Amino acid sequence: MRMIPAAAYIYARPKNLDTDMRTVHNLSALTHAHPRTWIACGIYANIAWEIFDGKNLHDAITDGLSRAREFYKTITKFSVELPKYDSLFDKNFAALPENKIVSRVYIVDNLKAALWCLLNTDNYRDSVLKAVNLGGDADTVGAVAGGLAGAAYGIEQIPAEWLDVLRKKDYLYKIAADFSSAII
Repeated sequence: MRMIPAAAYIYARPKNLDTDMRTVHNLSALTHAHPRTWIACGIYANIAWEIFDGKNLHDAITDGLSRAREFYKTITKFSVELPKYDSLFDKNFAALPENKIVSRVYIVDNLKAALWCLLNTDNYRDSVLKAVNLGGDADTVGAVAGGLAGAAYGIEQIPAEWLDVLRKKDYLYKIAADFSSAII
């Protein structure tokens, strides 16, 4: 749920997938040091990089999933964990009914839930609302979906009434602007 700034930072550097993925894994390991978690973070970062390249959200998800899968299937410590994500790679994943989507405190389920919400909506507001309304680990799924939705749709699509109630809004905007300036 904290990977979007890391993905932006990594994206701004010269591209090297091995180095970029190692950076993703090292950042994940600060709180979640398990290959299964690293895969989720790697998938998320790859999707974000596709969005940053200008792809629409659905193509970014497809292409990011594909690149991450190719990377992970060749490394034993990841390839043994990759089957946990098989349903994400199924071409019919987006068509799953909502009652088959699980939102709980488990990274695999949360990533699947967030991506399912993104694939079944077409704007920031609806994707985030769908994510949090799944219940369960709503804050995490909402943050995961919201990070990618924000990258895909832009700040302009975040409802003004959501932004207006942020505490220290000006400070947060300054931090975001400073971060953006530092990596561009």
